[in-house]
Amino acid sequence: MLKYFKVDQNGLKEAQGQDHNIILLEEEHDPKYTDQLIEKYDLPNDLFLGSNLPEEVTRLEHLEGTKLNNPTSLVLMDLSANMEHSIEERLQPLSFIKSDELLILHICENSDFFERLLEKFGPQITNYTEFVAWSIFQISTHFLKDLQERKKIIDDLENSAKTTAKNEELFRMIDAERNMTYLQETLNNQHSTLKELFEETDFVAELDNAGLIYDIQLRDRQAKKMVDVYTSLMENISGLFTDMMNNNLNHLMKYLDSLSIVLSVPALIGTIWGMNAGGLLFKKSSYGFLIILAISIILGALMALHLYKKDYSK
Repeated sequence: MLKYFKVDQNGLKEAQGQDHNIILLEEEHDPKYTDQLIEKYDLPNDLFLGSNLPEEVTRLEHLEGTKLNNPTSLVLMDLSANMEHSIEERLQPLSFIKSDELLILHICENSDFFERLLEKFGPQITNYTEFVAWSIFQISTHFLKDLQERKKIIDDLENSAKTTAKNEELFRMIDAERNMTYLQETLNNQHSTLKELFEETDFVAELDNAGLIYDIQLRDRQAKKMVDVYTSLMENISGLFTDMMNNNLNHLMKYLDSLSIVLSVPALIGTIWGMNAGGLLFKKSSYGFLIILAISIILGALMALHLYKKDYSK
């Protein structure tokens, strides 16, 4: 689906008629609108390939041989706020094609990124560079909010790891590690792309807003540090779960070994008593079996008491 907007000194708003300089391209199953833009502006055929994949690589590149003047392609990754969806569904690539006379934004199907941008920052956006800058600011904010929620999950898993190693908690741990891996790789990749944008292009000079650049870079560094710290915490918690399971297994093996030793005492007595090597002890007594049984129980109990009181740490 194609939607048209106009940005000028009065801000960002929906365009009336043909008076537009921003095109919003929303991904659909039918690629006719994508093909239409590619053909109209002679864009690379593979420009929007992978634009719905969470593994899409963020990048900055200058486009050659198009009908646009001085076009640049910038691909970034956004994160939707719906935590009920999987991390693959929430990671949504955004593709900006910025030229002197036109800006094209490609978003995933059902993405609400542009609506949020228009609602929050529409009046503040007066040119293409500000459009991209406030988009980056919004993206960074989305990741920071998600990481703050991730910290709550990590704290909950840490508390669980200290008390239990149930399958449910292990499954939660696996999901959390998987999500954190996606976030870490995405943020590291995006950090490199933003660094290239700010240091190797005229973006900062064109924006001429040091405060906004500082806020963007601060959020980017903060998100990168948070995801690195949280990933380390997840590794520690995973190790704690492993230690807990090993400890439980050791206790089980200790119990089984002790039980086998205790049971071996009456078995040994019964075996020796049953040997026919010079006459069976108590064979003439009607209580012979009960006497041997009592002796076996007493010796087994003494062995169990000894094992219970023994200090295995020495």
